[in-house]
Amino acid sequence: MTEQKLNVEDLISSTQENWPQHNLDAGATAVRLIRAGDMMLSNCRKFIEQFNLTPAEFDTLATLRKMGTPYTLTPSELCRANLLSSGGLTKILIHLEKLGLISRQPNASDKRSRIIALTETGNRLIEESMAMVLSEHEQKLSAIYSEGERAELNRLLRKFHLADIYCSTGNS
Repeated sequence: MTEQKLNVEDLISSTQENWPQHNLDAGATAVRLIRAGDMMLSNCRKFIEQFNLTPAEFDTLATLRKMGTPYTLTPSELCRANLLSSGGLTKILIHLEKLGLISRQPNASDKRSRIIALTETGNRLIEESMAMVLSEHEQKLSAIYSEGERAELNRLLRKFHLADIYCSTGNS
């Protein structure tokens, strides 16, 4: 017998049938949000992997790029921006430096730290890969939602993130 993967709505329905005594609306919302994020990341991995990057490496390059010229941050700033541990970031930075996508420079204001800088090669790579990822997002989302629906979805998600009730540190 071939196993068929249940879609998210089937899973939610099954949960509601098996726990009828509970209000599962919030759980259904959470499952839908998580699955949507997983599906979008999975869909974009094919572009990210073309550049021999992991999603965390892509996020690190994108974070450096979106900070504007001179495309530099400290490791602590990168950890906070990408929600990574310092150990996880170190592994990422070593790989990105080996690929010539970043450089690690001395930090004049803190001798214990380094400044992480996006190289020209890294900037070209993140520009090209980001264009592909954003195009994919645009294609998929515009096939599902009207312009008005996307505006409403963005408004609701912005409200969710600004509420900041899920993050114990107060950062999002």
